[in-house]
Amino acid sequence: MPSSPASPSTAAANARNPWVVVGAATAVQALASATTLAVPTIAPRIAELLGTSPSLIGWQTTLIYSGGVATSVLGGVMVRRLGAARTSQAALALAALGGALVIGGTLWTIALGSIVMGLGYGLTNPAASHLLMRFARGPRLNLVFSIKQTGVPWGGILAGLMVPSVALAFGWRWAIAAVAAGALAMLAALALVRRHWDDDRDPAVTLRQNPFAAVALVWRTPALRYLSFASMSLSLSQMCILAFMTTLLVAEAGFGLVEAGFVVAIMQAAGVLGRIGWGLVADRIGDGCLTLFVLALLVVAACLATVAMSPAWPIVAVYVLGATFGATAVGWNGVYMAEVARQAPPDRIGTATGGSMMLTFSGIIFGPASFGTISAATGSYARTFGIVAVIAGLGAVSLLAARRAARRPIAT
Repeated sequence: MPSSPASPSTAAANARNPWVVVGAATAVQALASATTLAVPTIAPRIAELLGTSPSLIGWQTTLIYSGGVATSVLGGVMVRRLGAARTSQAALALAALGGALVIGGTLWTIALGSIVMGLGYGLTNPAASHLLMRFARGPRLNLVFSIKQTGVPWGGILAGLMVPSVALAFGWRWAIAAVAAGALAMLAALALVRRHWDDDRDPAVTLRQNPFAAVALVWRTPALRYLSFASMSLSLSQMCILAFMTTLLVAEAGFGLVEAGFVVAIMQAAGVLGRIGWGLVADRIGDGCLTLFVLALLVVAACLATVAMSPAWPIVAVYVLGATFGATAVGWNGVYMAEVARQAPPDRIGTATGGSMMLTFSGIIFGPASFGTISAATGSYARTFGIVAVIAGLGAVSLLAARRAARRPIAT
């Protein structure tokens, strides 16, 4: 007899539907990202109330990704031990807890909350990669991973449009609380699919493992190693842009806080379209590394253009620059994640993803903080983007090396 709609087999099939998995993984990524981007979105407001410089926001990004490093290397092991759904729930719980700490409103609680947010953020990609390669693998792998990675710009859109408006209307604490509440709501929703997604977990796997084993796997695989070097450069560029775009527009381009938030939203929307578009391109030409190389060159060009930004710029030019940054500096991650999954051993995808993300995050730890320090010393956020252009250029060189070392795509 065919199963009834409420039967366990039908429920499992629905939970494991590739588009359900992709949608849920994207939502987890979006909400975890929104919590990390909420503070940079209203950095000038928080800095004014605390009596500090907005340039300190670079250190907030450093703290977030320090937390991300700590958990990304253990993400693969946690997925095997707890399951991908439980690991994703843990990520959302930590994101919400970090937001609650930020609401404390002192430099110390914001710092601690940023670290806790990072602990959650570091768990998202190993869990998602495991789920996508298990339930959504196919000939459109770059597109699948790119759709999932649109969660980052979707989170940025949420932060850019909602957080400044809520902060001005009700206070910045309510803005952070709203984002944290969204993370908790998604945590509860994952309970509906947890047993269907986590049926491959192995409770016998111990969490007491060498935390650098994941990095060692990446390091001894040339394609993964060069991909990780490239992602260090591109993610550093991306986070400097996301962390300081609002402050740059307010301090040097004559924008108000809400108007700057709109530019950030444009940038993130372009990031959504860019991730999907570049995923389609990579699948069409069958070469993820070449696609990423072109993206890196476009990031270099956009950063060099930013050096010349001033209040004299037409607002349309600012919108175009924001869209360009979104399509490139925010749009590369999906193709990168798919390429890491493709080059990893089939039974170590979560581990390889975590190891690669540790190297990626380590490049971010001091990047935005250094950007803020240099900007404060030179008196210009715009000119500091010249340094970011050089870093993105190094990423392009690493991608050429990764392309030479990459093995051919696995037949699916």
